[in-house]
Amino acid sequence: MTEEAQRQARAVGRWWRAHRDARHLFSEELRAARRTLAHGPKHEIYGHFDGVPVRRVLLEKTRCHLYYVVLEQESLVRVVAVWGAMKGASPGVIEPVPDQD
Repeated sequence: MTEEAQRQARAVGRWWRAHRDARHLFSEELRAARRTLAHGPKHEIYGHFDGVPVRRVLLEKTRCHLYYVVLEQESLVRVVAVWGAMKGASPGVIEPVPDQD
């Protein structure tokens, strides 16, 4: 995870623990998603981060998106943002791909 994504994840985790009965649900869902991403699934390209295609996966129960890049040459998946799906916009570091209507 990038430093910014780590900061975002810590903030969401703190909020979740303070405001929800299922205090550890976000942490559990984040951990599970990271394990899944480590095995290389590729979701549809959502946008770009520093010119690299960004994909996203929804943490269904907590309604957060993990935005990630796949670095093929390094065999690495890096989470670049953790963002509430209900915010209605993507994080500022992600340049969304225009609609293809």
